[in-house]
Amino acid sequence: MKLYTNSFSPNCRKVYAVEKHLGIELEHEHVDLRAGKQHEPEYLRLNPNGKVPTLVDGDVVLWESNAINAYLAGRQETALWPRSSERYNILRWVFWESNHLSKAVGTIIGQKLFNRENPDQAILESGYQDFQKYAGVLNNALESSSFLTGDTLTLADYSVAVWFGYQQVCELPMDEFGHVTRWLGQVAEAPGGSLLAPPQA
Repeated sequence: MKLYTNSFSPNCRKVYAVEKHLGIELEHEHVDLRAGKQHEPEYLRLNPNGKVPTLVDGDVVLWESNAINAYLAGRQETALWPRSSERYNILRWVFWESNHLSKAVGTIIGQKLFNRENPDQAILESGYQDFQKYAGVLNNALESSSFLTGDTLTLADYSVAVWFGYQQVCELPMDEFGHVTRWLGQVAEAPGGSLLAPPQA
């Protein structure tokens, strides 16, 4: 199986974590985003969105990191993606991540990393407001459980936790989210958890 990837992408890093957790080894092919390789016709035939990651497994071509992780975990028996109705609870958090948390942190990343010379303060403030709202939702959910869906680590934890790897560079306000901080430490200690953090630029 080949994973088209870029190590600075949080969506790629969550796949790295699941890959490690499952004990599998994918062939990684680096996509140089700065050079625009994701927009070349050959790559767009695999992923018409022009984004990473993309997984190719024979005739199976998948984009969207959460779909890739479900595919990888579904190939074996694993608590990460149990073959039970618990999957719907996992999916709830996966969709929450992709629709809410990733957009909030992504907004901050856009200004802090890619527009660092002249960040738009209004956009940045909007991102911080959304982050605090959704970090509060997460903190409340973790008040009475070890992980997002209970006492067992699942795909949901990797999907959500990856965005907090950017807390230093994005100066995410974490002081009031003690349950999130505790949970992040537990995820980091899991197999593959250390791979959620982005590389040093």
